[in-house]
Amino acid sequence: MTDEVFASSERRAANPPIRGRSSELRRIRDAVLALAHGRGGVLIIEGSVGIGKTRLLNEGMALSAQAGVRAVFRRVFEKQQTVPFAPSYVELLHADPPPGGLDPLSRLGIRDVMHHQLTEHPRGAVLTASEQHPVAIHIDDLHFADNATLMALQSLALELTDSPLLWVFTVIPNAGNLAVYETVTRLVAAGAEVLRLNALSTRAVADIARDVLRANADNSVLMLADQAHGNPFLLIELLQGLSEEGRIQLADGRAIATGDALPQRLSTSMRLRLERFPEITRRLLQVASVLPERFTAGLLAAMLERSPASLIPAVEEVVRAELLADEDGQLRFCEDLRREAIRQSLPGSLRRALERQSATIMLDAGAAPQDVATQLVRSADIGDAPAIATLRDAAQILADSDAGAAADLSKRALDLTHVRDPQHGQIVAETVVLLNRALRYDEAQQLADEALSNAVSAEQEADIRLSLSTLARGTIEKRIEQNRSALLLPQLDERITARHQAWLAYNLMVNGQLGQDRKTAAEAEAAAANTDDVEARIVSEIALAGLDCADGNCQKALARLETLDALVRTSKFTPAHQLAEIHSANILAVVGRLDEAAAMITKGIQISRNMGNNMAFQIWTHHEGMVHLAAGTLSAARSAVESLPAADRMRWTSVNGVLGMSTLAKVAAHTGDRMLLKDASIAARDAYAGGSPAVRRTAAGVLGLAAWLREDMKGAARWLGADTRLIVTPVFPVVLDDLLLSARVAVATGEGNVRERVLQAIDVLQHGKPGVTLFTAVAQLAGGILAQDVDALTAASQSLRSSSRPLLGASAAEDAGRELIRSDYHTDAIDQLNMAFDVYADCMAVTDARRVGRILRSQGIERRTVTPHRPKNGWDSLTDRELRVLHLVAEGATNATVARELHLSAHTVKTHVRNVYAKLGIDSRLQLRRLVQGLDETRRM
Repeated sequence: MTDEVFASSERRAANPPIRGRSSELRRIRDAVLALAHGRGGVLIIEGSVGIGKTRLLNEGMALSAQAGVRAVFRRVFEKQQTVPFAPSYVELLHADPPPGGLDPLSRLGIRDVMHHQLTEHPRGAVLTASEQHPVAIHIDDLHFADNATLMALQSLALELTDSPLLWVFTVIPNAGNLAVYETVTRLVAAGAEVLRLNALSTRAVADIARDVLRANADNSVLMLADQAHGNPFLLIELLQGLSEEGRIQLADGRAIATGDALPQRLSTSMRLRLERFPEITRRLLQVASVLPERFTAGLLAAMLERSPASLIPAVEEVVRAELLADEDGQLRFCEDLRREAIRQSLPGSLRRALERQSATIMLDAGAAPQDVATQLVRSADIGDAPAIATLRDAAQILADSDAGAAADLSKRALDLTHVRDPQHGQIVAETVVLLNRALRYDEAQQLADEALSNAVSAEQEADIRLSLSTLARGTIEKRIEQNRSALLLPQLDERITARHQAWLAYNLMVNGQLGQDRKTAAEAEAAAANTDDVEARIVSEIALAGLDCADGNCQKALARLETLDALVRTSKFTPAHQLAEIHSANILAVVGRLDEAAAMITKGIQISRNMGNNMAFQIWTHHEGMVHLAAGTLSAARSAVESLPAADRMRWTSVNGVLGMSTLAKVAAHTGDRMLLKDASIAARDAYAGGSPAVRRTAAGVLGLAAWLREDMKGAARWLGADTRLIVTPVFPVVLDDLLLSARVAVATGEGNVRERVLQAIDVLQHGKPGVTLFTAVAQLAGGILAQDVDALTAASQSLRSSSRPLLGASAAEDAGRELIRSDYHTDAIDQLNMAFDVYADCMAVTDARRVGRILRSQGIERRTVTPHRPKNGWDSLTDRELRVLHLVAEGATNATVARELHLSAHTVKTHVRNVYAKLGIDSRLQLRRLVQGLDETRRM
C-alpha cells in the first residue's frame, strides 16, 4: 500500500480532521503498513482523559481497513474488571462473518459463552486468525482490564511477536492497578512503542477552534480555550457549548466569544461525572474547586473537617482519574476548565461562603496576603475589615511584580470600603498610583474624579489629589493644579503637605517654568527635611537637579542625585525611586556619558518589566531610544520607540511621549523617511498648540527641523525663534542638536530672535563649574557657526570627534568643511567632509551622507552611499513600512485601522501584511503577535 492511498484515507476521514497529532498518525500508519507486509508489533497510546487516545485508535481502524488489514476494536469498561477476559476478543470472535473464515475460533463455541475454552486456547486461536489474514486488535482503556486479561494479553503480545498481528492499546498513566503498570512495563521492555499524547500546541488549538466554529478564532475565544490546557475533549466541549448558547459572533471573518463564563454544557457534564464518585470524593472535588489554584492537603482536610489520613482513598482516586495532580507537595486541578466547571456547579451563595472560609483558614495558618487575595476578591462583603487590609497588603506586594493585578486587588479593597471610612481616600490614592503604573490612565482619572466628588475630609481630598499630581497622562498644568489645590486645604498633616510641595516643585520643573520653580523647590526641600519624609525628599531633590542642569550645572545635578542613592536603596519603594534613576540616566546622557546612561536604562527596563510596571517601562524605553539616537545607532533608536504601543510613541500628554516624538523625528531626518517625519510633525503641531513650555520647545525643534529639510528657512526661523528658550527644564540630549540647527538657521536667515536664543544657550553651556567637556565643544561649535569662524569650527570638530556623540562630531566636521571651502582651504575642507561622510555612512544617516557627498562632488571627489543588502526572509528583510504595519497588526489593529494610522489605502496595507507573512514564514495574526512578543521578551532580557 502506498502513502498516496493513506493520504486519500485521511482526506476521507471523519470531519473535522485530527489536529496536532501528525507524528503520532505517521507512526500508526507505518505500523499498519508493516502489518500489511506481515510484520506485527505493539503500540501503546498513552495519555490523560480526553487527550485524544480513542480518536487515534479509531484512525488506526480506518487506516487498517484501507490497508486490507482486518481491524478489531474493543473498549474496556471499568465495571468489567470482575469479568475475566471480557474485553479481550469479544469483537474479534463475534464478528459476522468471522474474519478470514476463522473456523477454529468458531468451533471454540464462544457464541455459547464458553470462556474456559478461550482461556485454555487463546494463543492458538489468535495465531490461527492472524495466519489467515493480518489482524490489528485495538483495545481502548486497557487500564480498566481485569488482571487475568492483562496477563493473557501480555503473554500473547510477547509470544506472537513474529506473527502478522498488531496490538494497539490505549492507557491512562497511573490510572490502573499494579498489574496494568507491570503489563505496560514488560511490553515496553520487549519492544513495544509508546506514543505519549501531550497537550495540543497553540497552533492545533487554533485549528480545532476553526474547525468547530467554521471561522478563525479571535483572542476572546483563544483565551477561553487556554483553560483547556490543550485537552481536545474539553476544548471541543467548550467551543460547542459556546455555540449552543449563542455566544459566538462572527465579525470580519473571525469568531468572537462574548462573556468569560464557561458554557452550561461543561458544568452539566462535570456534574454528571461527579455523580459517579463516592460522596466523600464528590465533596472533596467541590471544595477543592473553590480553593486557590494550588492548595495543600492540610487546607483541604480543614475545609472538609476531616483528618488528612481519612482523605487518602479519595485523593488517590481523583489523582488516578487525572482530575487533580500532586506537584511539589501541593494539589491542583489538571485543567482549569474542569476546576471552573465544578466551581460553577455550586450555588453562588455557598460558593462565596466556602471561599471566605478558606481565606480565614489560610490567614489563620499564616498564609501570605497575595496567596489569599483571590479568595477574598470573590467572597468578601462590604465592610469586611480583615479582607480590606489583606487585599491592600497583597496589592502592595504584587506592585513589585504585576502592577495590573495589584491595581485590581486595590480596586476590590476600595469596593469593600465605605466612603466614610477614614481609609477611603488613602485607598483611592493607592489605587490611582497602581492604575497609573499599569497604563490604565482613564480608569485612574475616572476613579479619582469620582472619589473627589465624594470626599468627606481634607485628608481624603489631599491623598486623592496627590495621586492625580503623579498621573502619567494629562497635561502638566492639571498636575500642578492638583498640588496647588491641595495645599490650600486646611489642617493638613505635615507629611502630606511636604509631599504636595515636593511634587509641585517637580511638576513646575517638568513644565519648564524657570521663573517660579527655584523658590518652590527650595521650600519643598526644607519641608522634606523637617518631616523626614523619604518621598518628599527624593522628589524635591529631583526638581532641584533638573533646575541645576538647566542652569548648565549638570555635574552639580548629578552629585545631588548621587546623594539619594543610599536613600533609594534602603527605603520602601515609591514612584519617586524610579523617577530618581530615570533623571540620573537622562542627565548622564546629556553630558555625554552614554555608556553609563545605557547601563542604567537596561537595568531600569529589566526592573520595570519584572515588576509589571508598564508606566516605568514606557519611560525607560523612550529614554533607551533617546540614548541610541545620541550614540548614532539610528535603527536601534527607532526600534526602541516603535516597540511601544502606537498610541504612546508620540503622545505628548503621556510621560515622555514628547521624547519619542523628538527621537523619531531625528531618526526620520537622518534616514530620509519622509512619512515618519510627517507623522512626527503632525504630533509636534498638536504638542506646540497645547503643551507646556518644555513640550513647546521640543515641538518647535521638530517643526524647525522639518522646515529646514524642506529648505523653508523662514519657516525654520519662525519655529526656532519662538517664545521659548532653547534650554529649559527638563534638559534632554536632543537640545544640543537643536542648538546647532538654530545656529545654522540664524546664519542662513539673519533672524535676530533665533540668534539671541543661540547666544543665550551658549552662555548656559559655558556657565557650569566644573564645566562639561561636551558642552564646551558644542558651545564652541555653535559660536563658530554664528561667527563663521573657521578656526573655532575646526577646533570643535577635533573635540567632538572623540566624543560619545558621533553625529554631533560629523555635523561639526561638515560645518568646518563648508567654511573651509568658503575660505578657499579646499584640501582641509575635503579632509573634514570625508570624515563627516564616513561617520554618517557608519550611522546609516543616509540623508546626511548624501548631502555631504554632493558637496564633495563639487570638489571633484566622488563618494557614494551604499545601501546595505536586505535579505529576502526574516526580520532583517522587512522594510521600515512593513515594520510599522507589523507592530500595529501585532497590537490588534485591523487593516482598516492600520490604513488610517499610516495614511495608506486598505489594499496597500493588505499587501504589506501579505509580504510580512511571507518573509516571516507565518500565516496568521496570532502567530505574528506571538513572534513580536517573543522578540520583545528577548530584547528586554
